[in-house]
Amino acid sequence: MNKKLKNLFFLVLSIITFINCGTNRLFMKQDSSFTENFNNQETFKKNWKDNSWKSPALYQLENEHLKITTRPNTKDRVKIRSKQKFTTGTYSWRIFVPKFKMHEQVSIGAFLYHNQKEEFEFDFEIGSGQKIDREQINLKDNEAIVFCVSQFSPSNSSHFAVKMEEYATFKMELIDVNGFYLVKWFINNNLVKTLQTNVKSNTKFKVHCSLENLHFMGDLPTSTENNVLFDAFQYQERLE
Repeated sequence: MNKKLKNLFFLVLSIITFINCGTNRLFMKQDSSFTENFNNQETFKKNWKDNSWKSPALYQLENEHLKITTRPNTKDRVKIRSKQKFTTGTYSWRIFVPKFKMHEQVSIGAFLYHNQKEEFEFDFEIGSGQKIDREQINLKDNEAIVFCVSQFSPSNSSHFAVKMEEYATFKMELIDVNGFYLVKWFINNNLVKTLQTNVKSNTKFKVHCSLENLHFMGDLPTSTENNVLFDAFQYQERLE
């Protein structure tokens, strides 16, 4: 191969490599985010799985929302989970918070769960709440209680307020700090809690959306059917 042809060959090879690298970066960028608008049944079935616990799968897509229902006087725990797993990044749920009956035992869950060799969980739990918890943070009658929780490593819980009968955004940010997750909880883009955990930052989580009749979220059993509407979920990978 003469010198001119050799130079031309390497020039073409460099261009191809550059294009391929650019394409790979583009695909990586696309793979680094995940959005669910709950408006397409086929996409929903592809990306989500029933995870209800000892209760019927009482959920459906309706008017571009995920509607989840629990029955009165039951221990229904209706949940879906993502088929995909995620690590560091930002997780956002947009939810229409209904008007809960005061002190009844029902809770909206927007949370991350890992249960392989070890068990880890980061939560938003939203409901009316027990009387003692509501009084502790002086909730108004039109406000629900929001528990921001790390279930393990360490176990830690704090509670805050959110308006009922309005849309609200619940966001978690998982950040790698020296190989472990630093977790931040946001309500309507307001940072409400920060916690350094002992959970390794390569731990992968599945995303959950739920409505559950949980005894610790109220003083009274549910007396009516309850519903919640999830409007959207989004994950965005944290690029260091």
